Amino acid sequence: MSQFLDGTPVECGSQSGSLSAPDFSLRLSMDCGQVFGWKWDGEWCTGMIGGCAVALSQAGDCIRYMSEPGTDPAAIASYLGLDEDYGRIIRSICVDGFMKRAVRAAPGLRILKQDRWPCLGSYILSSNNRVERIQSLVGRISVRMGKAHSLLGRLVHAFPEPGTLAACREKEIRSCGAGFRAPYLRESARMLAAGEVDLDSVAGLPYAEAKESLKRLPGVGDKVADCVLLFAFSMYEAFPVDVWIKRAVERVYFDSRDLKTREIHEFARSRFGRYAGYAQEFIYYYARRRGLE
Repeated sequence: MSQFLDGTPVECGSQSGSLSAPDFSLRLSMDCGQVFGWKWDGEWCTGMIGGCAVALSQAGDCIRYMSEPGTDPAAIASYLGLDEDYGRIIRSICVDGFMKRAVRAAPGLRILKQDRWPCLGSYILSSNNRVERIQSLVGRISVRMGKAHSLLGRLVHAFPEPGTLAACREKEIRSCGAGFRAPYLRESARMLAAGEVDLDSVAGLPYAEAKESLKRLPGVGDKVADCVLLFAFSMYEAFPVDVWIKRAVERVYFDSRDLKTREIHEFARSRFGRYAGYAQEFIYYYARRRGLE
């Protein structure tokens, strides 16, 4: 068994390498609430990228990876957002003192480029749910119904494919703790498996049309659609609005005046421009972890 320079063993039959990752925090990016299904074991975080099991760890400005054979390192870099001009993005959203504080509170936080169906399925399960419970729910569904991969001597379970979930009985999904979300997930999976909605086609649409296309799926409203477009389609103009974002925007920018979601969207596009979704993620993290000053 070979090793990294620090002595970390590399599993036989896997591939390994490293990526340059300046201005990047693996811990913040994985734990900020944007992605589900990844698990930490010490310094390593394990999950799925492009159908392959991948383990990641960070040492300074370097991301080390171990993965199943055939994994494209460029796909890992893209998933982590390392192919973006991060400095330009940060400069474009630091338009006031509050945003500068929010960005300083989460150095290296990046929006990931998640695989489309796992992201969509996870966010259908997120309705009226806490981050910790979503993580557990996604994990249970993946273990019971997803394909198992082996890496680092452990099983890594992929989120089940649409066809697999469509073939399940609703009560099987409910038994994982999905509750009222179970029929939404199952029917959305069926529609995707049947080609009634095509995620590859959604990727080629303008933001507004892409959002309406996703909203054809059961359990996908404005917030879920915006989350999926932001986190899986890199449509950075999307600005998901939940209770944390609504409270933060109203308190910081509107003297706590009650706003409609439409008004918050319009404000965000006007103030933060094409990277409004990046601003959203920093605001969300700051509001949940630091409170509002």
